[in-house]
Order: sequence, then C-alpha cells, then structure tokens
Amino acid sequence: MILKNLKELPILLGISIYAYLINWYSGNIGIMPIDSFGFLDTGYSILNGHLPIRDFWIFTGLLVDYMEAAFLFLFGNNWNSHLAHSSFMNILGTAGFFYFLKEFNLNLIFITFYSLCFATLCYPVSGTPFAYIHAYIFSLLAIFNLICAIKKQSNFLWFILPFLCFFAFLSMQTPTAYVLIILLSLLVYYFLKKRKKENFKHFVFGSLISFFIFILFFYLTKTPVINFINQYILFPLTIGEGRITSSQFAYVGLLDQLNLKRFFGDFKFIHIFLIPLIWITLKNFKKNKEEINIINLAIIFSTLAFFFNQLITANQIFIFSLIPVLAAVLHINFKKINLKFTYLIIFLVLFATLKFHYRFNIDRKFHDLENIDKNKAIKASFIDKSFNNLKWISKLDEPVNETQVIKKAMATIQQDNRRKSIVTHYQFMSTILNEPLYILNRWYLWDNNTHPTENHKYFQIYKSLINENIKKNRVEIIYLLGNENEILFDNVKNYFTDVCFESKTIIEKRFSSHKIISCKN
Repeated sequence: MILKNLKELPILLGISIYAYLINWYSGNIGIMPIDSFGFLDTGYSILNGHLPIRDFWIFTGLLVDYMEAAFLFLFGNNWNSHLAHSSFMNILGTAGFFYFLKEFNLNLIFITFYSLCFATLCYPVSGTPFAYIHAYIFSLLAIFNLICAIKKQSNFLWFILPFLCFFAFLSMQTPTAYVLIILLSLLVYYFLKKRKKENFKHFVFGSLISFFIFILFFYLTKTPVINFINQYILFPLTIGEGRITSSQFAYVGLLDQLNLKRFFGDFKFIHIFLIPLIWITLKNFKKNKEEINIINLAIIFSTLAFFFNQLITANQIFIFSLIPVLAAVLHINFKKINLKFTYLIIFLVLFATLKFHYRFNIDRKFHDLENIDKNKAIKASFIDKSFNNLKWISKLDEPVNETQVIKKAMATIQQDNRRKSIVTHYQFMSTILNEPLYILNRWYLWDNNTHPTENHKYFQIYKSLINENIKKNRVEIIYLLGNENEILFDNVKNYFTDVCFESKTIIEKRFSSHKIISCKN
C-alpha cells in the first residue's frame, strides 16, 4: 500500500505544480481593485496587531484574512505572496479531489485528467484570494470527507469533518450555510440508520475541539464576541434583506434571480452531468444501493446548493469546477459501461474545461474585463517592483493614468510622517509601503453591502468601531484614493463624532487628504 502511494506521489506533485502555475498565470491577467486586493492589507494589518472584527470592520472572510497574514509572514509583503495564497488553495482543493477519486479505484489516468480539469476551473476563475472560492473549496472538501468517512469507516475522517465545516464558514457564510444543511441532513440519516456510535463519538469530539479552538481565538485576540455576532452574523443577513426589498428588486431581487432561464442557461454544462447523475440515483434507490446513493445525494444536493448561492449573489459564476466533479462521480457510477460512453464523458469535460478557461479565466470575465482591450495592459512594476509579474488593467481607468495616480499617491503617503489611515479600493498601500495605515474596513461600497451606511440599523455600531479605531491608533489624517465617481468624503465624514477636517485635494477628485481636528466647540 505504501509503495503504491509512493508511485502516485510524482503524479500528485505534477498536478499540484500545474494547479499552482495555472492560478498564478490567471491571477496576473488584469485586476478588479475591490476584489483583487481585498485581503492584502488586512493580512498585513494582522501581522501588525491590527485585527479584523476587533479593530476594523469585516463582514466575511475571517479565515482568509489570517491565511493571508500567514503567507505574507512566510514569503514577504508582496504580490507574489498574495498569489501564493490563492494558488495554495487551488492545490488544496485539487489534492482533496484527487484523493477522493482514489477511494473509488478509478484508473489513475482518469483521476489525473479530472484533477487537472478541476485545477483549471477552480481558483483560476478569480486568480487572487476570494472569500467565496475559499468557502467553496472547504465545502467541497467537507463533502468529499463525509463520503470517504462513510465509505472507509474512518474515525479520523469523522473527527476532522467539523474542522472543514468551520473553515468553510469562517471563509464565507454562503454557500457554506446551504451545504452544511445538506451535510447535517445526511449525517442524521446515516447515524439513525447505521447507528455507528464510534463514528458519532469522533464526530462530536471533533466538533467540541474545533468549537473550543474557536472560542480560544476570541480570548487570545481579545476580540469581543458581540463584534463577531454583529459583523459576521447579523449584518450579512441584512444584505440579503436589502436586495429583496430594494427599489431595484426587479433587477437583483430574489424572484428575478431564481428563474429557470438563468438556472439552465448559466449552468448548462453542469446540467449535462447532473441530470444523468440524478437519473442513475433514482434507479439505484429501486435497487437499494445505499452506499452509492448517499455519495450521489451528497454531490447532487451540494451542487444544487451551489446553484442557489450563485443565483442569488451579485458575484460572477465561479462553480465551473463542478463539471469534472460531477463527471467523475458519474464515471464512478458507470465504471463498467462500454468504453465509448467513457470517451464521451472525457470529451465533454475537456471541451467544457477549455471553453470556460478561455471564456472566463483568460478573458477575465470574473473581473469584468471581458470587453476591455487587454493589449493595453502595462507592467504593474511601474507602481512597485513587488508587482513584477502583474499586468495592470482594470475597468476603472486607462492603465497609464490609473497607475500614475496610484504612484503619486503612494509617494505622498510615504513622505507624510503623521499617523495615517486610508480609504481606497486599492487595498495594498500598507503592504507595499510596509507601513500601518490603520484601515477602517476591508472594502468600501456605499450600498450597505460591505459596511453599514447612514440610516442602516447597524450604522451606530459601525460608527463606534471606527471612532474607537481612530482614537486608539491616534490617527491624524485620512487619505482618500479612488476615481472621481467613488469614495466621496461626504460619505466618510459621517462616521466620526465631534471632529472636523481640514481637507485638501491633491490630484483632482481622485486623491485627497483630510486632517482631523477637534470640533467639540
């Protein structure tokens, strides 16, 4: 058995290298500032004792922040460390999928093929760390783990299952919550039917240990639990409420999003494998094939959960890697069928992988760059040498103009010896300048989707946190950097109590400074 595993190691190593490089390549093709840089400065802040939830506002991605901090610590404050983070996650998801397929004795050639397709379609859709994809990968790993735990009767796998669920939830509340409902339903069904007390004890023990570590985190970091509840549980619930009740309901509302045209149109290549899998599962129920049914149901219902999450979110589609997953599970169900059907599955998966790679990854549809001339991209090393591999192009401005403004802003900030904060979509300033800039929150959108704005029921809570942050860190000046249509200072100044500002426009409407002065009298 050991010898057999050793023979597989070079193959797994090759797949892992590919998973790393394909994501690395994708992550360097253009950027969407608010998404591409979101975790750089939060990771840097953690290394400098300025912690999420406790010191600045986040509404998701807590684990992603701390993972980013770990990669910056290990590999330095640079863009390469940022991409190493997401590339590692691509390896983790791919390796988990590889070993999942190994449990079903598929031919190693097929396992390698499906794993390579998964690596191509998983994280490279974004390229850079993205909370949704972290949650997606950890959710998939939890599903794979559950299936293998049932199949192998491994107490160790039952023990680590709660940890994977925690990792998924602390990456992003959705789609994790939907997948957890499915996992718990299958767990209840399995334990009631099989009555495997030993398995159950290890699952409960793992749950208690993971929960203890979670509570210990609050104690060691001195993070108020109420902050976590407000930011990570209650406020995110209002985002969905706002979309449903907004005047734009016809566009982004639940009823508009959950329609059959989108359901089948956006996911048609996934349906090619999902529908046959549903059909064979229904046939298996008649034959009482219990083990394979649990496997199939876990994959089917999880896929539907991912569908639901994609339909109700405003984010781009990122679940194309379900195609090789569903195809491989279908292959497992039909292992003894004729070779022609196998070749058909392989052909369709290969076609879909190439199609979505060139349509989404290369074209950067996820970052809204599909209609932008990427030949205009310039080397981001103009901003800083740590961006040496990044091709700079975004939808905000012409690359030359945009990078020049950023360069000038960085020079101004670097020359200022006062204690500073910055409000910007370019959340890499602290990291690249290697200077704490005491960020207020990770993202800045003025639609109650990243933080509460005026008249929101959590506005005062957010305002108190911001004031406490500014006072504790003795911030003297706030810089604003964006384009002329975003991040207006009128929105920012509402968050401060009893202070006024001496404001100065440095570069048109795009870059300004705001010195804090007392207004108590």
